[in-house]
Parts: sequence; structure tokens; C-alpha cells
Amino acid sequence: MQHEAGYREARLPASDGTLAALVLLSALKGADFQLLPSSFRAMEHELSMRPDLLGLMALCQGVACAVTGPLWGNLVDAGCSRKLLLKACRATQLHGFHTQYHWGSTFQVGTGLWGLCTFLLAFTSELWAMLILRTLNGAALSMLLPVVQSFIADLTTSDDVGQVCGKVYCAANFGQVLACLIVVPISEHYILGFMGWRLALAVVGALSLLVVLLVEVAVEDLPTTWDPKRFGLLREFKKLGQFLRIGTFRVIILQGVFGTIPGAAQTFTTMYFQYLSINNHMCGLITAIRTVGEGIGGALGGYLGDKANAVSPRYGRTCVAMLSVTASTPFFYIVYMAIPREASLGLFFAGVLFTAGLLTCWEVPGCLQPMVMDIVPRRHLSSAFSWDVAIVFASGNTMGPLLVGFVAQDVFGYHQMRGSVADMSKEVREHNASALGKALFWSCLVPSLLCAANFALLFWTYPADKERHKEELEAEKADRDSHEAAWLLKDEGKLECHA
Repeated sequence: MQHEAGYREARLPASDGTLAALVLLSALKGADFQLLPSSFRAMEHELSMRPDLLGLMALCQGVACAVTGPLWGNLVDAGCSRKLLLKACRATQLHGFHTQYHWGSTFQVGTGLWGLCTFLLAFTSELWAMLILRTLNGAALSMLLPVVQSFIADLTTSDDVGQVCGKVYCAANFGQVLACLIVVPISEHYILGFMGWRLALAVVGALSLLVVLLVEVAVEDLPTTWDPKRFGLLREFKKLGQFLRIGTFRVIILQGVFGTIPGAAQTFTTMYFQYLSINNHMCGLITAIRTVGEGIGGALGGYLGDKANAVSPRYGRTCVAMLSVTASTPFFYIVYMAIPREASLGLFFAGVLFTAGLLTCWEVPGCLQPMVMDIVPRRHLSSAFSWDVAIVFASGNTMGPLLVGFVAQDVFGYHQMRGSVADMSKEVREHNASALGKALFWSCLVPSLLCAANFALLFWTYPADKERHKEELEAEKADRDSHEAAWLLKDEGKLECHA
């Protein structure tokens, strides 16, 4: 008999191929997300874009994620094939405009936007076109989380879900590492007649085509039946109302609003290092080392969450999350305020950021994602994760970059400059570095403290919600068993009458 921590049973047989495909998709998603912040300085250089305009692109992508996320979740919950969504997401990336319009490929047109937009961004210079493509890219990217988390729920139990979430989290960070190491050093150099950041966008879009082969061969999915009665935005809003009646879900949403602001704000960290006269190769290396730390930290957090849950099913995961969030606050001061703003300290920055990533990325795989699976019915998981993405991206992930841009320019007097950092005067470089550093510190510190305060509420809400959900599952199982027994008795009676 399983102990309390492992009452949720997996539905899909363990599949290394399916997990490998999910991991690779997450890595590509991580690379895609890192392309924009890795190109901030190059876009300011080539296109004369101010920080607030760079933040506006992140805003458009975030709003698109918010608006379209529940749609993808509703499609999955209504019976759309998850494998079809994953496969179409990559397969139509470079030929999305040539897709035949039938029922299955209707989804392909939507999900094919991801890679198609990434590819087209490489050849775009107008702000309005970039904003449109970033918006469409965000709409496509919002599909991956609910689909991947739905697969994870079917592949795991409460005993090992954190470890699998940690692997997927680590893969996304690995994709970011590759983007940092490759894109930042070449972003401001011409290669084959193109600026490096443009070439990187084109390559990522093209490489994504290869993943469709792995999805087709390796991914195993449960058979589904499309039910149009379960599809519709009104139904999704009703489900949101049901989710918000769950105290733990409300806390997860609220902490997410604050907790994602620091991570989104730190997309300007590479630009900050560039203003310290740290060369692009070292900037890429620093960001990559930090992301490696975050990836390892995510995997470690998933493992620690499972172990803590085994020791204390009621409070273990919350303790892990609280420790991680609280540990992040001193690192903000050390990186952006305490360490002298000198180019020679690049490796020291890298070591501090690696340590920060190792200790401050436990909460998502170790606590939040497993908790959602423990309090929401399996048939509604995709919608639950989609609404989480929608509300969080509509707030934290969009406010972060805009907040840094606003605070840097309007509070600390950042001066927007065109041209390379090396051509600027020492006074301008130091002033802009100071403005960015202070803006990053305050934009990260305050939301992080609010996030930690919200996490404390899980000590009260999660135990009750987990027990309630367990009782509902047991009641549903007993109801199914009684119906099956009734049908068996009915069939036996018919056989006796016939005899």
C-alpha cells in the first residue's frame, strides 16, 4: 500500500522516448526565450531601440501567452491529441503558410507560428513587425507548458513528479545556456552578411524542424476522443472560477504574479554586464554559467521536493520553496550593488550567479508544479496550467522588463545610446551601468519579498486541499467500481435468463 505522498497513480507506462521528446522540446523553448535578451544590446546597437521598446516586445509576447494559454488547455481537455499539438508545433515552423486546411492542420497553423515567427524575426527591422511577430510567437509558446505538464502527470506519481519536472526544467535551462554561449558573442558581429543575432534566430527556427521526427517516433499518447461540447471559452472561464475556489491555487497564482517579476527583470542582466565593459564572449559565458546553476538547481529542487514530501506530505514541499525564495534576496544586492562594477570581475560575477541559480530555483519543480497536480482533477490539469501561465504572464513576466526599463530611464536617468559600448565615453558607460544595476536590484528585491510572504500561506491551504482532492479521487474510484459491479451483475442476469 502506498503512503500518503504517493496516492496519485500514473496512467501512461513509463516511456524514456516520451520523456526524451519532452526534454528536447523544453530545451528548444528555453533557447527561443533566451534569444531576445541575448540580443538586447545588439538590437540597441543596430536598430537604436531604447530599453522601454525592448521591454515592450517582451510585453507583447507575455500578453499573447496570457490570452491564448487557456485556449490550448481547453483543446487538450476537450480531447485534442497532445501528440498532434507537439508534432505540429515543430513540423510547420518553416512552412506554416503552406499547410492544408483540414481539421488536424487547423492546429498546425496555430502551433506552427512558434518557429515561423522565430525565423521571420531574423529578417525584420521595423518595430511594428517585430511586435506582431513577438505577439504571435508568445501565442504559440503558451501551448507547450499545459501539454508537457499533462504528459508529466500521466507519466509520474506524487513520489517522483518533482524529479521529472526538474529534468524538464533543467532541459529548458540547457537550451538557454546554448543560446547564451552562442548568441551573445556573435550578436554584434557580421556573419555571412547578417548580424549574428539575426543568424541565430534563423538557425533556431530551422533546427526545430528536426524535432518532429523524434516526436513522431518516440512519443506515446493515450487515445482521445474529441468532444466539441467540452470546447469553448465560456467553459474555460467556468473552470477558472472552480480553480479559484481552491485556496492553494489562489496562493500559487498570487505568488507567481510577484515571483516571476525578478526573473523577467533579469533579462537586462547581460546588457548590464556589457555596460561594465565586459566583452560579449565573457557576458555569454557568465549568463551561461548562471543558467547552468539554475538548471542544476531546478533538478535539485525537484529531488528535494520529492524527499521533503516523503518526510512531510503536508508541509515538505512548502518548506523547500520557502528556503529557495528567501535565499534569492541577498544575491540581488551582491550582484547588482555590492560587487564593484569592473570588467575584471567577470568570473567572480559568474561564480556568484552560479551559486544563486543553484539555491534559488527549487520552488517550481519541487513545489508548485507537483502541488497543482495534487489539488486539481487530472481531466482539468491542462486548463489549470494554462490559466496559471495566462495570469502570470499577464502580470509578472510582462511587468518585469517594463519595470526595469521605466526605473532605469525615469528614476535613475539611463541614457539611451546608439553604437557600441566601446565607443562610448567612460562617464556614459558608468552612468548607464549604475542606472541599470540599481533598477535591476529594486525591481527584483521588492517582488521577491512579496513572493516569500505569499508562499507562507501554503502551510495552511495545501494540506486541506490535498486531502480534499484525495477524498474526491477515492470517491470517484468507488463510484466507478460500483457501476462496473452493477453492469457485471446485469450481464450475469442476462446470461442466466438466456440459459
